[in-house]
Amino acid sequence: MSTYANYMAPAFIGMKADSMDDNVDTFACGAANVDVGVAVKRTAASALTVANGASVTLGVGISLHDHIIGYYGTYRQYDAVSVLTRGRVWAAVSDATGVADGVACKADPTTGKFLTTGTVAVAVTNAVFRSAAISLLNVDGVTTTLGAVIELHNPNV
Repeated sequence: MSTYANYMAPAFIGMKADSMDDNVDTFACGAANVDVGVAVKRTAASALTVANGASVTLGVGISLHDHIIGYYGTYRQYDAVSVLTRGRVWAAVSDATGVADGVACKADPTTGKFLTTGTVAVAVTNAVFRSAAISLLNVDGVTTTLGAVIELHNPNV
């Protein structure tokens, strides 16, 4: 892939999708690394630390890209994790099946990647896809990850 293509990608995982009204909270990364652009959950009730994954009771939002953290590709223990709790973001998708504008989101309880199918996937309350899934370049400029725009706290879901 050319250098030009690296800089002209339509988006990257964990990037805010637009400048609509949003909310970003900060949590500490727990003992395990937290990926960028995935659903995150508290490590325990009332904890201020987060981990990858979706949870009906402990879910808080989607981890955002950070230019320093982005270089490493993951938040590491004790890093301050920026978590989008309302708004639109380019998030990691594990399966593109059924991903389309207006479709309700589910997320993997372990990895936090989004999808629409699967029996172990957790429904993400008030979250909808706002695009189809596309391949987006990773920070290495060579490999790709499936990503789609997700809107959190959509009142129509």
